[in-house]
Amino acid sequence: MVLMVVGTTVAACAALIFVGYQINLIEVGEALQGRAAAVAQRLNLIVAEGSDFQTQESVDRLLGNQSFIAAVVFSPSREIIASAPSSALLGPVLSSWPISDDQIETLSVESVRALAVAVPLATGGRAWIVFDRGPYTEAERRLRRAWAVVGLSAVLVALVVSLFVGGSARKRLHSIRDTVERLGAGDLEARCVESGPAEIIEVARGVNKMATNMGALMKELGHERSALEQQVSGRTRELEQANRLLMDIANRDALTGLANRRRLEMELERNISFSKRTGQPLAVIMMDLDNFKIVNDTAGHLVGDNILRAVASTLRSRVRVTDLVVRWGGDEFCILVPATQAQGAIAAAESLVDAVREATSAVNLPAPLEPPTASAGVACFPEDGEDPHTLILNADAALYQVKATGRGRVLRYSPGFSKD
Repeated sequence: MVLMVVGTTVAACAALIFVGYQINLIEVGEALQGRAAAVAQRLNLIVAEGSDFQTQESVDRLLGNQSFIAAVVFSPSREIIASAPSSALLGPVLSSWPISDDQIETLSVESVRALAVAVPLATGGRAWIVFDRGPYTEAERRLRRAWAVVGLSAVLVALVVSLFVGGSARKRLHSIRDTVERLGAGDLEARCVESGPAEIIEVARGVNKMATNMGALMKELGHERSALEQQVSGRTRELEQANRLLMDIANRDALTGLANRRRLEMELERNISFSKRTGQPLAVIMMDLDNFKIVNDTAGHLVGDNILRAVASTLRSRVRVTDLVVRWGGDEFCILVPATQAQGAIAAAESLVDAVREATSAVNLPAPLEPPTASAGVACFPEDGEDPHTLILNADAALYQVKATGRGRVLRYSPGFSKD
């Protein structure tokens, strides 16, 4: 009987220590993955925008915020395109392509004990993000000490119980043993009935006190985990807002406030994919200001900029909410017109040409300069092109035909049109 009680209690002790250690590993892993995901969002923007040289400089600057201690960025072809600090590449772990997207490795960077977390990048590459292991090691050390105390207490309880095993106390001891087993299985609400001989009551109280301390410890750990999750969540929201702002800046023309070519390429790709699935029509209008270069060179670039802003404001106010107006470059604009047949797109282009004529006529120009007018070419999906490049090319060919045969008009693309 004595051996059974002692053996059962020691087994429960081992189960408690194992459960506590696993909980700690899970919490450390989740915290690291959350922080690494936040850093990966910034790396995605850096890698998407620059050359390898710019990527290296941006990663160096990013390291200066002290949120992590090292980073190594891999391209989709598994080549290293940036690292900070340079000594990070000396280790075999950080210079190797991560095996999985959630891999965690223990290592040292410049004599600092660290944890490296593998994260996927939007480009198809991967990155190692390295964090100081100190905070996590201290939390793990505290938890191990606490569970060691729990284990020793359980062993002492087993020894004390074994001294008082007898016929009259056997039932109470079985109850205490069952409570210890429940605690070992993770039921921290389990408690012993404090009744019977004084010695048994003392043992039961010891077990109950141990259970209460365990519950308080787990509650404290839960609060710490919740605080860490809130901190990571807050940082993630801040990064998402900053990323959205940066993406908006990157996709917008600084002079006119219109979308730029990069935004058009993304939206055109998305709209063509949608039209292919649904059969919905789509049109592209390429528009150019007639004689704008003469006005710009004669009246000055400030006047030219005012004209471009006036045209941009007019186009934006005359299109539908679903349409996209883009400054293609110089005095050339592009309008993406979803869900519109050829005749509707031509009518929309003619209306916009008239609106531009009205807008430019209100600009004061020195004599004998005349306000610039507009010409436009139209290409429709799928008849005039089934991919973004072909649609833009054919709309531009139609615009070129207008400029060559008489300005201030609108033409739809025809197979005979060419820019040659």
